[in-house]
Amino acid sequence: MSVHQIKRGLDIPIAGAASGAPVELPAPATVAYAPTEFRGITPKLAKREGEAVKAGEPLFFHKHAPELVFLSPASGTVKEIRRGRRRVITDIIVEVSGNEAVSFKKYSQADLEGMSDADARSLLLSGGMWGALRTRPLDRIPAVDAKPQSILISATETGPLQPGADVLLTDADAPALAAAVALLGKLGTVNLAVPAGKSHPAWSGVKAKLHEFAGPHPAGDAGVQVNLIDPPRGKSEVWYLSAWDAVLIGRLALEGRFPAERVYAAVGVGVAKPRFVKTLLGAPAKHIVGDTAQGDVRWIRGSVLTGTKIGADDHASFYSRGIHVLPEGVEREVLGWATPQLGKWSAHSAYLKGMFGGGGSYDLRPGLYGGHRAIVPIGQYKKVIATPDIEPEFLFRSIIAGDLEESITLGLLDLTMEEAALCSYVCPSKIDFDILLREGLDFYEREA
Repeated sequence: MSVHQIKRGLDIPIAGAASGAPVELPAPATVAYAPTEFRGITPKLAKREGEAVKAGEPLFFHKHAPELVFLSPASGTVKEIRRGRRRVITDIIVEVSGNEAVSFKKYSQADLEGMSDADARSLLLSGGMWGALRTRPLDRIPAVDAKPQSILISATETGPLQPGADVLLTDADAPALAAAVALLGKLGTVNLAVPAGKSHPAWSGVKAKLHEFAGPHPAGDAGVQVNLIDPPRGKSEVWYLSAWDAVLIGRLALEGRFPAERVYAAVGVGVAKPRFVKTLLGAPAKHIVGDTAQGDVRWIRGSVLTGTKIGADDHASFYSRGIHVLPEGVEREVLGWATPQLGKWSAHSAYLKGMFGGGGSYDLRPGLYGGHRAIVPIGQYKKVIATPDIEPEFLFRSIIAGDLEESITLGLLDLTMEEAALCSYVCPSKIDFDILLREGLDFYEREA
């Protein structure tokens, strides 16, 4: 077992954490996919508006690889197909009714250990779980015929208020995780990242190389872990997925059904009672959150760092397991910069409380103090980047300049979105570095 101690990074002490055991909710009225969150996929509909669908039946597939399908979390009727700019499919919404479901072949642990590469791919593709895999670099769903350099299963999460292994994994998940490791092992060498100093019955006895990670965020980010365990070499790709998605793969194989159940966290100051809930994949955000605080609030699908702004009627993500709600309003104070600000927190120790340390959580909101300005090279960005040998000021300037060759040399393909988002958080110039990084990666994909 290798141990990785992350020294650079930042844990944001934001208030509104959930606690307690997951509350099991009744089935929601609707469930949905947002195909735009699956990078590298061109969605093509398998069902049209008004058509009936069974749980586990394809809703859409990849236009350029029809065997890569995404399955309905519930039985019912396709209620609505939403489209955005240039007719891009943004949401596929199913109105839930009935309990009809598609059955798949069941496998034992011994069957999975003796399975061929082709059969393992076929199981993941037909069972709707190939989309759980993503690549480093670029964070795309891998091609159906690609061969990974290695596969990382991450059982860690350090993002602000995001649920981790203590909530998303149970003792009963051990057989499913072992089954997933056996299945994925047919595609490549499997590494398992776990929190340092913590044991969990779910990964005890798993036949994968263990790596412990400790330290502030982004220590729990799979992209950072790939960079430290087995960084991609040449044109090779490393595939990664979360341990909770790996458990779903194991359930697919062992139980012969599409595993649609999910645990989501409703967190943030804008939530009246932060909680964990158990419901269906793609449940509506307001179904997950329940009561919210009064006033104008912002709904975020995923983390406050890299999540997507949504509406209360929009649906939860395939990948992330959190719905974060924050009040939009930010009160302005006359001469606030000249007061001690004992109740506030700053990553730069700009307030008196920050200079003397102290724990606790704070009502941190999405508003900006100040305006945009040029990049200020005061060394703040490098303090939150865990990937070695990254010079963020030079990297982002090369992206802005459109110098692709220089950007690649400086770490364009190594830096993760979580690290870039942390740079945005500590930036005194109010620059959205995660957006810059995505623009640089899109430029690379167009030119490569």
